[in-house]
Amino acid sequence: MSPQVKIFELIEKDLEGATIVVGFPGAGLVGTIAANHLINSQGLEQIGVIESPHFPAVSVVKDGVPHNPVRIYAGEQTCIPELVKSGDTCNQLVVCVSEFSPPAQLTKPLVTTFFEWIIEKGCKRLISAEGFHSADEDEIPDEVYGVGSTENARKGIEEGGVKPFMFGTIGGVSGVMLNEGKRRNFNMLSLLAEVKEDIPDARAAARVIQVLDEKLLAIKLDPEPLLAEAKELEAQVRMMRDQAPPEASAETPRYIG
Repeated sequence: MSPQVKIFELIEKDLEGATIVVGFPGAGLVGTIAANHLINSQGLEQIGVIESPHFPAVSVVKDGVPHNPVRIYAGEQTCIPELVKSGDTCNQLVVCVSEFSPPAQLTKPLVTTFFEWIIEKGCKRLISAEGFHSADEDEIPDEVYGVGSTENARKGIEEGGVKPFMFGTIGGVSGVMLNEGKRRNFNMLSLLAEVKEDIPDARAAARVIQVLDEKLLAIKLDPEPLLAEAKELEAQVRMMRDQAPPEASAETPRYIG
């Protein structure tokens, strides 16, 4: 474990065979929105925090309760025979969510420490949720792409009907996780949802949730609340833009939980 980054377990929990979904802020805040939705909709319990002296000195307050900005949540093992995917009848969901993007020099130590922890805990698969800017300005983004660190992970993407991400650069936490997964021969998948503007995009996050629900997890997920939230969020953004004076610079709204 890197001396720069440490994981503190608040609750000892058996995570053998679990799937971990990671959400860090990026384009459209897709990862953070999707991760928070999974935590809330699945009623996951906080089991740990990730700490570093180089993290921002902040507390994230929700419902009057202070929280570390990088947290780990977990649920119980869920078995739904009619939702069998890739031979799995059961799954346990673990979610790591961050309210900030780590400094570039801290990304590799963070990922190394995280991989050491999930391997020690016996987790079987890691999935990151990310947004990326659509190259086509005219089309409405609606695609989710996938890239895997191993042959097995890429096979899972293909069998799940997720469009493979064939060429390009993936930066930040997801990019480093893909490289670390390849180095360790650990199944890591990155799901990339198209976004058009650099504003919170709950629709893109809902598409990621839909892929997880239909293709990858033997856990019943519901993207509909995110779609409803998207309409409300888009209306708020439009209202702020309409009310802003012409000289005001565009500011990306903050999304926390």
